[in-house]
Amino acid sequence: MTNTKSATGRLLLSGLFLAMSCHAFAQGESDVAGVVPDAQQETSTLRAETPGVVVLSDKIHEITQTLESTSAVHQYSFTAIRGQNVLLATPGSQYDKLWKVEYQVDGGEWKRKPYAGAYKISDLNPGSQVNVRVLAVEGGVFENAEYRIVFGSFPHMNYDLLDEKGILPISAFQSDKKGFLATQGFKEVTLEASFTDSKAYPLEGGQLFFSLTTGTGEEVKERFLSDSNGRISELIEFKRCEGGWLADSIYENVDKTRLTWSTRYERGDYRANNILAGQLEDKPHTFTLGHLCKRWLTNLHTRP
Repeated sequence: MTNTKSATGRLLLSGLFLAMSCHAFAQGESDVAGVVPDAQQETSTLRAETPGVVVLSDKIHEITQTLESTSAVHQYSFTAIRGQNVLLATPGSQYDKLWKVEYQVDGGEWKRKPYAGAYKISDLNPGSQVNVRVLAVEGGVFENAEYRIVFGSFPHMNYDLLDEKGILPISAFQSDKKGFLATQGFKEVTLEASFTDSKAYPLEGGQLFFSLTTGTGEEVKERFLSDSNGRISELIEFKRCEGGWLADSIYENVDKTRLTWSTRYERGDYRANNILAGQLEDKPHTFTLGHLCKRWLTNLHTRP
């Protein structure tokens, strides 16, 4: 399978905090258009409204940056415009070893993020402001320390894998095999996915990890990013197969002619993960792929 699109490259913003210990900001997997006056715009732009605080736009952000010393503090702010749930995640193995994360809701008490995995901040009001700061752990010793956080609207994912266009599918239930053929194709299928926040609003920046094993054992693993409409649409291509099991006959009516087709096929599988949600994602299900190998006409009957 070939990934027709790759995730957008990581961009670094530096020099935002020249007068403070808070330093630069890099937003992974996002486009940065510049500094704008309105944080509620649904763009990937960022702004520094309060000195030393990077205000994030209405999406999900993956941030990779470096604390330049043990006294450095990097701060970010996100507004839950619709009162949607907020995700705060710290992927990787260095959390709570060199650096930690604290969060604050609507100017309240600063609280320490309790563990390294994905953390959901809920029960927010429309317009609630969630602030996050990254700083060294107590007693931490380092010259600099890279960190990675995920911060913004909590992502909810739905997806479908569509049959290859223009094919005549075999029955999803085959008489000699157990299971349901959820998707079928000779050499390609189409992935369609959508991301929303907890208020069902389209979400930019959601990440889907797609894995597929064809009937020949070919493995394809790709990561895709949702666009400004919360959508992903990708053509997934793979190699054709040979041999395979004989499927139940299928029939096609063309004018007064009834065609009977025979097909050989193999079975594969696929699944998709909402990877930024980590352990909080809905349990993924593995579906069966009908990998069609060969088809031939076995009978043709024309009515008078």
